[in-house]
Amino acid sequence: MDLDKTLIQAQELSQKNWIYAVHLLTQAEDEHPNDPRVQTSLGDLYFNRMQFSHALKYYLKVLSQNPGDSMIIQAIGTCYLYKHDFRLALAYFTRIPNPSEDVLYNIGYIQAILGKHDDCIKTMLELLRKIPNHPYIYFILIEQYFVLGKLDEALYYVKQAEKFAGPHSQSYLLAGLIYSTREQWLPAYYYYHKAEEFGPINNPEHVLRYANSARMIGEIKQSIRILLYGESKYSYLSDIYVMLIRILIEEDRIDQAKEVAKRARKNLENIPPVLRLLIQRLKDL
Repeated sequence: MDLDKTLIQAQELSQKNWIYAVHLLTQAEDEHPNDPRVQTSLGDLYFNRMQFSHALKYYLKVLSQNPGDSMIIQAIGTCYLYKHDFRLALAYFTRIPNPSEDVLYNIGYIQAILGKHDDCIKTMLELLRKIPNHPYIYFILIEQYFVLGKLDEALYYVKQAEKFAGPHSQSYLLAGLIYSTREQWLPAYYYYHKAEEFGPINNPEHVLRYANSARMIGEIKQSIRILLYGESKYSYLSDIYVMLIRILIEEDRIDQAKEVAKRARKNLENIPPVLRLLIQRLKDL
């Protein structure tokens, strides 16, 4: 068997008849058990079919023969990343000397998932020096500073994100999150409104914070609109009913509040104590 021709043929078949490509490469592996090109091709074939456990089997064989092969180490790390085995993914990615921007991003992303906030910030700042206009680098940085309670730093990178990466709904959502945490309701509402201009807000925490910001600055109609949207998306979330009923009671819209209470009883398996008290209060109104 001419190995070079087999590798080319398998590559050509990989999209049209990948099972036959596997068959050809498996035969080639039997004849050339120590040629890393065969195992790499098999690993790539399974990787492209998103069969990461099979891909790992072959990539690890190649690595055992070539322990310093950065491309194979990256491929192994990526397989573990897609398998959500984050600790192993990080262990392999951090073995790569002079990692590329993609590898650095993966390292930072995994560090964020694993709660290694300071390490993540260090990685993302290094990456930011290389790619100053990538919005997702800023988003991860902002989230890490927020988790650490460093809100000034988080807001600094919100502004840097808009300056270098342009307007983006996610940076506006993060700004709304930070300002609402500080109970600075006017800027919180402003940034959530800017985020909504890009499209519906599809995160229940942000919906609640947006609605509460609107309520706190006196935009009651907007707050009710936001909460009704939230109810249509997250009818299982009791906090939406609590806030909506409270606003409607404050606005003396008792009949509407009772209708919301009725929907809450229908949609929620368990009525939490706060909502139960509000529903009881409505009975007396």
